[in-house]
Amino acid sequence: MVRKSVRQQEALRRARERQRASEAAETNAPEGPRVPEAMLNRRPTETDRRRLAAATCGWCDGPIEIKARGRIPKWCSAACRQRAWEQSRAATSGRSAIQVVERRVEVPVVMPTPPRARPRHAEWVGVLDELASQLDTGDIYDRDLPELTGALNRVLDAFGRRPYARR
Repeated sequence: MVRKSVRQQEALRRARERQRASEAAETNAPEGPRVPEAMLNRRPTETDRRRLAAATCGWCDGPIEIKARGRIPKWCSAACRQRAWEQSRAATSGRSAIQVVERRVEVPVVMPTPPRARPRHAEWVGVLDELASQLDTGDIYDRDLPELTGALNRVLDAFGRRPYARR
């Protein structure tokens, strides 16, 4: 085995430290666009610059895989492309995008109304006066008149059957 000199060992140690530092810098650095190898071996053109500038997704701002040929991508995935299409479709139709909002809905409890008390004694005068008023103003529909006529005839017959009724 060949023994290396102290200078050679120091040079190797510094080279290893530089390598580790560059690897650490690459892992800590924000991930930028990964340049395809076909673009590394030549002078960058305007298309290459545009391709590298389109490094983030237009919907989620995630990284886009850049290829050396073909169309310049706008989205990182088919899901982002679909969401962008839905948004643009909603915007062109004049509608806004749907936003789901969770909220608490309280439904009021409706208490049943107690049965209406039957009019007694002098209250009938007010009820019959109200009926006459609604007939004069047209508040009672014509379709209800046959039933009302039958009910009033039954009232008049009952009134006539009373032995002490005034006529």
